[in-house]
Amino acid sequence: MRTLSRLKAGLAAVALPVVMMAAGACGAAEEPAPTPTRAPAAVATPTPAPTTTPTPAGEQPKYGGIAVLAHRVDPPSWDNMVNPDLYLTLIGGALWGPGNLVTPCREDVFQVCPYLAESWESNADFTAWTFKVRDDVLWHDGTPFTAKDVKWWLDLSVNGSPPARKPAVYAPRMGPIEKVDVVEGNKVRIILRDPVGVFPALFTDRSVRITHPPHLMQPEINKGNATVSPHEVGYVSTGPFKMLKYDKGSNVQVRKFDKYWEKDQRGRQLPFMNGVDYPIIPEGAAGLAAFRSGRIDRTAVGLGSYLIPEQRATLKQEMGDKANIVLFPAYGKAIGMNARKAPYNDVRVRQALSLWIDRQSYINGVDSGDGELLAVFAPKSPYTNPDFREWPGWNPKTREQDRVRAKQLLAEAGYPSGFKVNVVAATFGVRQGEWLVGDLAGLLGAANLKLEVLDIATYNNRICAGGFDLLQPISSGVVNRHLPELVAAGYSSTNKCAYFQHDDKKVDELFGRIAATGDPATRVKLARELEKYLSIEQWLAINVSAERQYVAFRDYVKGWPVPAWNPENNADYATTWLDK
Repeated sequence: MRTLSRLKAGLAAVALPVVMMAAGACGAAEEPAPTPTRAPAAVATPTPAPTTTPTPAGEQPKYGGIAVLAHRVDPPSWDNMVNPDLYLTLIGGALWGPGNLVTPCREDVFQVCPYLAESWESNADFTAWTFKVRDDVLWHDGTPFTAKDVKWWLDLSVNGSPPARKPAVYAPRMGPIEKVDVVEGNKVRIILRDPVGVFPALFTDRSVRITHPPHLMQPEINKGNATVSPHEVGYVSTGPFKMLKYDKGSNVQVRKFDKYWEKDQRGRQLPFMNGVDYPIIPEGAAGLAAFRSGRIDRTAVGLGSYLIPEQRATLKQEMGDKANIVLFPAYGKAIGMNARKAPYNDVRVRQALSLWIDRQSYINGVDSGDGELLAVFAPKSPYTNPDFREWPGWNPKTREQDRVRAKQLLAEAGYPSGFKVNVVAATFGVRQGEWLVGDLAGLLGAANLKLEVLDIATYNNRICAGGFDLLQPISSGVVNRHLPELVAAGYSSTNKCAYFQHDDKKVDELFGRIAATGDPATRVKLARELEKYLSIEQWLAINVSAERQYVAFRDYVKGWPVPAWNPENNADYATTWLDK
């Protein structure tokens, strides 16, 4: 068996390595090396991610207080198995905690820390993983959390409850789970159909959270309510805060769970705060005004609420150090495409579209210049090709010749005057959809382009039905860009709900080869081959940019580590405290 200590060394240089933690609290850990390795690695201390207001040496966190964090919209659903939307997970983190069996480490989200599991081990070929569940975790109603709960949650996530309840939308990202068993000693063993050398890291996906208490939900399912949602059983979970009150369209209030198990590195009981209020403020201007007047402690996260350069300048001029402007963790941006249908099943058409798209114009026009170019993997990931910014379609120096070539390719494919395109956008992404229609007009003809705007539920259903040509905006299906195994579902030919739909089995083969190996050079080599194959060989994915978005905190909000990637990380706020 490969124990946690050996696995820790084995993954020390993977984008999400596993680190041993005492009492489940995430702190100093190993520093990621440039490439992954199975051999024992030297232990080093990483540079912590910057916090909103760094705590000076000797300054002690204060208990008490309620943070007021603006929230853009109501959660579209309270069931993360159905719709793990940003506007659910940003609030849900306080209820669920930062992870499930494992969690992205608070100080370095590119590493994996224990959470509800205190340790784990694998067999020699990475097809069986055994997790030891903590013995001191309680559901919010006081019921002990056990390995049986983990098995129930995994079975429901992977299999659903036919015929009414489908598998969780995140099930394709959980790996090739074949069987789950409860083992003596409060352990759960997960058997995989295929080897996954970094399987624990798959549970760091921001959607994969344990939010379904079986002792409350199974009775509902037995009564015929197979689609029972967490809000129907009191939002009971295991995180640092529990639900106090939800007024739709107005406010979400969570309060400290006194029996929460976690302590910080110095043995102090978490959470520090008594609670968090999330007032619903849809308009960015209204949120900014509320912050300037002192009614909220943080501006909202999300499209339309991030602070543009002019707003940041105004805050610094008016408030100085009283406003702490933070670079919030990024999402990647892409343009979804259905290559299962004509004319997108023609590689020449796909290449023409990717060559034509002006990625820098997207950054400037949609994100006010706050972004950087991106391919399949995160820009700083070891798996991305170092020269991707020089690729056709990405390199601004070749923009004109790329666009000439795009028109040639369309003519060769039989579309010299373009073709009809339906751009499908969600209601919150009209701006992105309008940008895409405008950008493609010179290639396809303005009369050929139609923008269809759908509510989020219809938008998601349309994707799963394959009823689209191009999609905007998309990010969540390819959020976890720091690890190939987490990216895989967004590009899989078998995922009917993928934003990039295609029937190319070589893509699946390449992802499978990456997952099956722990050899450092092989993983990086295969990942870079895959990135090229998707981007500039078969042109199946039109990736655009990684956003750079900003929010403002009051200077007295302290102890929240700013995650380097994915805005839902560290949304539990267990270590956050108020210096007032």
